[in-house]
Amino acid sequence: MIYFHAVFIDETGCEFGAGITASNKEEAYDLLRESYPESRIVQLESPEDTAAREAAIYARISAEIDGEEFYDDLNEEW
Repeated sequence: MIYFHAVFIDETGCEFGAGITASNKEEAYDLLRESYPESRIVQLESPEDTAAREAAIYARISAEIDGEEFYDDLNEEW
């Protein structure tokens, strides 16, 4: 079983978090939708998902500190 953390938007537009243990992400989505039918799931992460997202953030920051222009591709689109 995997512990998933979810971020929701409720019917008033407020954000809140909840956690659930499930065997996979699809099951977690289903269980959370049943538990919070009035709210919308905007993010659902396992510990591995969180670690990958954080690693990508640190890689971008490191690239910027090292002088690489990480966001040049984004600026060209504007």
